[in-house]
Amino acid sequence: MYKMQVTIGTPEGVHARIAAEIVNKAQRIKKDYGTELYIKKAGDSSPIAIGMIAILSLRIEMGDIIEISSKYDDDKSKIAVNELCSFISNLCQDKSISSIDYLLNENSIANEQILESLSIGIVVCDINSSIIYINSYMLNILNCKIKDILGKDMSNIINNYDLNQILKSGNSFLGDIVMLNNREMAMSLSPIIFNKNIIGAVGTFQDISELIAVKELNEKLKKILECSSDLICFVDENRKISYINPAYEKCFNINSKDTIGKDLMDMSPNGLRMKAFTTKKKIENISYEKHGVELISRVEPLFINNNFNGILSISKPVNEIKDLIKKLEHSEEELKYYKEQFINLTKEEGAFKNIIGNNSSLRDAIFIARKAANSISTVLIRGESGTGKELIAKAIHNSSDRKDKPFIKINCAAIPENLFESELFGYEKGAFTGAYKNKIGKFTLADGGTVFLDEIGDMPKSMQVKLLRVLQEKEFESVGGLTTHKVDIRVIAATNRNLEEMIENGEFRKDLYYRLNVMSIFLPPLRNRKEDIGPLTEHFIEKLNLKLNKNILGINKESMNCLLKYDWPGNIRELENIIERAMNMCDGNIISIRDLPLFLTNISSKSDSILNLLEGDMLKFEDYEREIIKAAMEKYKTYNKAGKVLGLTHRTISLKCEKYGISK
Repeated sequence: MYKMQVTIGTPEGVHARIAAEIVNKAQRIKKDYGTELYIKKAGDSSPIAIGMIAILSLRIEMGDIIEISSKYDDDKSKIAVNELCSFISNLCQDKSISSIDYLLNENSIANEQILESLSIGIVVCDINSSIIYINSYMLNILNCKIKDILGKDMSNIINNYDLNQILKSGNSFLGDIVMLNNREMAMSLSPIIFNKNIIGAVGTFQDISELIAVKELNEKLKKILECSSDLICFVDENRKISYINPAYEKCFNINSKDTIGKDLMDMSPNGLRMKAFTTKKKIENISYEKHGVELISRVEPLFINNNFNGILSISKPVNEIKDLIKKLEHSEEELKYYKEQFINLTKEEGAFKNIIGNNSSLRDAIFIARKAANSISTVLIRGESGTGKELIAKAIHNSSDRKDKPFIKINCAAIPENLFESELFGYEKGAFTGAYKNKIGKFTLADGGTVFLDEIGDMPKSMQVKLLRVLQEKEFESVGGLTTHKVDIRVIAATNRNLEEMIENGEFRKDLYYRLNVMSIFLPPLRNRKEDIGPLTEHFIEKLNLKLNKNILGINKESMNCLLKYDWPGNIRELENIIERAMNMCDGNIISIRDLPLFLTNISSKSDSILNLLEGDMLKFEDYEREIIKAAMEKYKTYNKAGKVLGLTHRTISLKCEKYGISK
């Protein structure tokens, strides 16, 4: 080997222009003398072939000593080394630096910083496989310094690969795995070609551990695909099926091992996937049948950087969609109902807290209601309108094991007879004109909870037998439906009518009566528990103060006397309405007699005796009876209501009216 040294005298060291001129001169010398020249900084371990990247990678500064050498010690090698050293010495005497130099330097520094900032290892070698550039990332991987690596044979780093083969053939190795310094690396090797000539090679190295995030993302995506109930299939750009998810396998009873890798043309030549693959266009929401399964599918072509990468198909069985629609409709009906109903779930002691009164008959009714709360038997609550039958029913429900389930109220008197069955049991789409979708009934909504059948005496007889079946068998069919629905419900019924008399008249089924009347609760009318009017009045004042934004403190004695003398045909509901009216009329903090309606205040002016003696003589009993019945009919208008007030049946009242000529 022959070598000579040169000291660099330019203030900027060997910048881009000087490096380019050295490379150009070295190439001319090689052409003239056939000698390959090498360069290194004094103190570095190995010389490297002269090239732009190689020289700039040495970072030669002012005052540095560089060594130019040849592998041989013959005359031509000596002339070549001397000529290049002389050229460099003269070149470095030029102290000036032009704007072109600044531009080249700027470009060179920018390119170097780009390579240094990459989070992958980069190694560049010349045609002789000598390393002429390596970035900091790669130096960290190899745990060495740049002066120890430049000029070394790149094959020493990747000793399992024939680098010479790459430099001769121009072929690339992409994505191979190698071990470097006990680290698993993904490596790619590619030749560097200039003017159709291979001048070196570049290797990129990526630490696989840094790809964990990508791996985790792929695992999460895989889990999503596996858990999806949709039928998912990928076809690659070569028309091969590359993936089907478990839902796809299960639906068509196939194994992915028998499908993946197959040509789509062989599997489904006339299908939607083949059409989308050929046209490269999206196909959306197409309904069709495959292997006996009705599907709705969407197929989309996949493009990455405008390059076609295959297709993705997503399908869903129609029966699943129908099931989802039914569940959605069920949820919508529940939501609609709960918006209309305010469910106040409380503990047992709170459930009966709102029932005000100390009347013995009322206390007996509450005692039975508490017992009923611990049972699953049907309950029949009886009492006049306004006595609090619904309040008792809610208290029983809220004190039972079903308190966390629905409480569904059905007013039998408010439902038209032709809509009764569909209201209770629901209907199927198309069951009748106007049935545009499935509708679930109140019994389905109440599943697991309680159904409160208010005014059970007004239920049509045609529905009574169907209700009896629900009570006995716990099942029913919706209108127009063929499927039998099983329900777990507890029934509480209420009525203000005389069911026994209705049974005699053929208006109510005896078997249904006995099924409902397992536990009977009788609520006394307010006229029979006048001792409770005071506490009830206080309760309503406190309750209505919040509603009306009032500050009423109570009611005076004179007004309370009026309340106590009234017979309260509307019971507790009527009392609450009168208290609300009085609070609206009251200008102060205490309700006075002027705040009450006239029909209450006039009671005190009437005689305390219901007998009207004429000149001290008594009239015949029939005369009194005629006047009493006439007065009751004038006030209450119907046989039924007049009979309830007088304690007689409506049939007895009708016969008396006929006897005395009293018109209805």
